[in-house]
Amino acid sequence: MESVDTNQDFEQGRKQTRRSWSKFEEEQLLTVLEDFVVGGHRCETGNFKYGTLLQMEKVLNNLCPGAELKVSPHIESKLKWWKKQYSIIYDIINTGGFAWNDVKKCIEVDSNEAWETYVQHHKNAAKWRNKSFPLFDRLANIFGKDRANGKGAEIPNEMMEE
Repeated sequence: MESVDTNQDFEQGRKQTRRSWSKFEEEQLLTVLEDFVVGGHRCETGNFKYGTLLQMEKVLNNLCPGAELKVSPHIESKLKWWKKQYSIIYDIINTGGFAWNDVKKCIEVDSNEAWETYVQHHKNAAKWRNKSFPLFDRLANIFGKDRANGKGAEIPNEMMEE
């Protein structure tokens, strides 16, 4: 059975519901995502190929009977949230003064000053100091290539020479 949190949205005067995923359901989704990535269901852009999320929905509902998981909003919103958290941490550890502690599964900071400076410009990063994120490695396999890094980019002069 689906577990739902209800929050009042006072600005729009309507109730919004948000699904709470069980640990078992999250684990099943991660495993299914990994299997689909290995199976070649992800495009070079990092997005899943057309129809893949519907296939995942069927697999997940077989693995989690009674969960009634749907691509939209359940699977899409969970993927969006995980991708956002992964991206925040990825950006932090790819900035000078920070590193990933693979044992503790958290961000290591060279100095308080480096952290404070970073957080001033990246407010959504503040919660990740001294906080473990054990899903990082798994999400790197799922979302890892879905990051712009500038490799292969050309400046206008190079483009004109071709």
